[in-house]
Amino acid sequence: MEFLDHSSTFYHIITDLEGRYVYVNDYFLKKFGFVASELIGSNFSNSVHPDDVERCNQVAYQLIMNHEKTIPIDVRKPDKLGSYFWTTWEFSMAKDAEDQPIGIRCIGFDITSAQKARKDLETYTQRLENLMQLEQHKKNSVKNVLATLPDEVKDSLIGIFGLIQVFNFDDYQDDFNKVVIERLAEYSEILDRLIFE
Repeated sequence: MEFLDHSSTFYHIITDLEGRYVYVNDYFLKKFGFVASELIGSNFSNSVHPDDVERCNQVAYQLIMNHEKTIPIDVRKPDKLGSYFWTTWEFSMAKDAEDQPIGIRCIGFDITSAQKARKDLETYTQRLENLMQLEQHKKNSVKNVLATLPDEVKDSLIGIFGLIQVFNFDDYQDDFNKVVIERLAEYSEILDRLIFE
């Protein structure tokens, strides 16, 4: 674990069984040294979002009950601007030379970008679902209106669809007429789907 002492990516801390810091690596100290005049000896709750403190305590309790476990947890940590960012951690039991529990070892790193991307994806997914529901609602509304049309109107539309199908585009060489026929064909397909699908 010596590489963690000088890591610029991973936080490495050890608390005693009461939740006080007994070791923090340089990276953790650089990032969170502002939360207490002296981190060593201070309680971990100084550097955790208040809503996450009890979750950390629950993980520590699980480790005390089972020393061999390694438990992952996502925790919000404070920044110097008074806000919070996301980190992910693995908590395990720290032991002495006689293999006796002496505290909780925590190794973590910043996942703020991943959390933001996940949240953005959830937001965009929800927006897309809302748009799809709105589009379906519009289609259903149009179908309901069209369903009330008299049979003569529907028969006329069917006739128009049929006539458009028999147009020979080669007979209409000028661009304007071709565009008109193509648009009529597109609109008839839309109406056909709305009425008969």
